[in-house]
Amino acid sequence: MKSLPADFISKTTIVTIVTRSSILLANFLIVAFTTNTWGASGRGEIALILTNVAIISILSNIACGNTIAYNALKEDRNLLIVIAIAGALVFSLAGSVVFSLTTGFRYFKELFIISLLNSLTGAVSYYWLGRNNIRLFNFLTFLNPVLVLIFLHIFWGIFRIGSINACFYAYYAGLGTLLIIGLQTFRGTLPFRFPGLSSKNIFNIIRYGTGNELNYFIQFLNYRISYYFIARILGLAPLGIFSIAISCAEAIWVVSKSMSTLNYSDILILKDRQAGIASTRKYAKQSFWISLLLMLFVSLLPQSLYERVFGIGFGSLRIYLVWMIPGIIAIAVSNLYGHYFAGIGKLKIVRIKSLIGLVPTIILLFLLTEKFLLKGVCIALNASYLLSSFYLYYKFREEEKLLKNQTDK
Repeated sequence: MKSLPADFISKTTIVTIVTRSSILLANFLIVAFTTNTWGASGRGEIALILTNVAIISILSNIACGNTIAYNALKEDRNLLIVIAIAGALVFSLAGSVVFSLTTGFRYFKELFIISLLNSLTGAVSYYWLGRNNIRLFNFLTFLNPVLVLIFLHIFWGIFRIGSINACFYAYYAGLGTLLIIGLQTFRGTLPFRFPGLSSKNIFNIIRYGTGNELNYFIQFLNYRISYYFIARILGLAPLGIFSIAISCAEAIWVVSKSMSTLNYSDILILKDRQAGIASTRKYAKQSFWISLLLMLFVSLLPQSLYERVFGIGFGSLRIYLVWMIPGIIAIAVSNLYGHYFAGIGKLKIVRIKSLIGLVPTIILLFLLTEKFLLKGVCIALNASYLLSSFYLYYKFREEEKLLKNQTDK
C-alpha cells in the first residue's frame, strides 16, 4: 500500500513553493511595470482584457487543463495532444469572437493569440504534472511570467512601443517561446503518431474536463466577476487599483496553490484514500498558519510602500487587503480540500462549493458596490470566500468520518 511520508515539508514542497514564489515575483514585476507605465486606467484596461483571456482559457482547458493531468497515466499521450490542440483552437476562436463583440472586435487578435498560446502551453505543463514530473511542471510554469517580463522590457525599452500594445506583444512572444520550449520536453520520448480516435476515450477525457473546468469557471467568476461590476459602476481607474489588491491576495495563496498542486499529483497516484485524507489535512493546517503570517505581514506594510512600488494612488491597497483577510485565509485552506475532491473525481462537490460562493457574490456586488465603493466589493468577496470554504470543510469532514467508519468495520 502506497503512503506518503510523515514529513510533508519535503524538498519537493519547498522547491515548489520557491518556484511559485519566483512566479509571483515575476508577475508582481509585470504588474508594477504596467501600473507605473500606464497608470491605474491603463492597468484597469489590461486587467479587463486578461480577465477575458483567462475565461477563454478556462473553457479551452476542458481539453487542455487538469483533464490532461488526470488522464496522463490512463490515456495515450498522442490522443491527449490531438484533443488539446483541437480544443484550444475551437474554444479560443469562439471565446475571442464572443468577447470581442463587446468592443467592436477591437481586441479579437489579442484575445485569440494569447488564449490559444496559453492553453497549449498549459496542456504541456499539465501533462508532466499528471506524470508526477514536478520538476518539469515547475520549470515550465516558472518560465511563463519570466519570459513575458523579459519581452515586455524588450518591446517597451528597446523597440520603444509606448502603448499598452507592448504588453500584448510581450504575451505573444513570451508564450510562443514557452510553447517551443515545452514541445522540446517531449524529445527523447516516443515520436508523435496520429492516434486512433476512440469515441469512448474522447468522451471520458472531455467529460472530466467539462466537469472540472465548469468548477474552475464558476470559481473564477467568484474571483473576477467583481472586475466587471467595478469597471461598469466605478470605472477603469478603481478597477486598476482593485486588480492589484486581488493580485496581492493571490500572492498569499501561492503557498496554498503549491501545496494543492503537490497534493493533487499525489492523490492521482495514491490507492490509499486514508493517506490522501491525512496529507490534505496536514497541508491545510500548514497553509493556514503560513498564510496567516503572510497576511499579518502585508497588513503592517505602510501605504507609502505600496505607492512607491505601484505608483501614486495605490496607497489604499493596504486598506482593501485588511478588509479581505478573513476570506483570503479561508480560501488558502479550502484550496486543499477542493483539490482533494478533484483528485478523487468528486467534482460535484467542488461545483456546488463554487455555486455557493457565486450567488452571494453577485447579489452583494449589486447591493454594495455603488454605495460602499471598493469596500463594498471586499465585503461581497469575503462573504463568498467564507461560505464556499465552510461548505468544502464540512464535506471534507464528512469524507473523513465515512472512511474512518469503513476502516473500523
